Amino acid sequence: MIRRMFILGAMALLVFAPAAHAQYNPNTPGASVSDSTVSSGDTVTVTVTCDVPAGTDITVFLDGNDAGSGVADDQGTANIDIVVTGDPGAHQITNSCNTAVLTVTIAGATAGNLPRTGTDNSLPLAKIAIVLIAAGGLLVVAARDRSKKATA
Repeated sequence: MIRRMFILGAMALLVFAPAAHAQYNPNTPGASVSDSTVSSGDTVTVTVTCDVPAGTDITVFLDGNDAGSGVADDQGTANIDIVVTGDPGAHQITNSCNTAVLTVTIAGATAGNLPRTGTDNSLPLAKIAIVLIAAGGLLVVAARDRSKKATA
């Protein structure tokens, strides 16, 4: 009985559920960046979409400083290449035509020294391993000879 109710409920949900509508409108103001983690000096493409007429200049700012500009196409979109420079860490990209704030992270060196996890001279250890393997082989041969002599 419970199984039938579960199946009927699932079927009702499938029949009466409304269609999912996409919430993305390609002409909605916003911005995106081609890569959010870069090294200092790398170039990224910032795509900005605004409700502006074609030919409007759009400026992109990196941490409040002018980083580059481009011209909006007939859809109000501009693709602007900028060079990301600065200290390692998070930096903000903004633009002149909407309130979008993007974050780009400049990767840097790790702080401190890494722990030493190995050795520089493994040749002596390899020689010791070869000697131990050979000694084990000799012990196996000697044990076989001893067992053959004991059974004979």
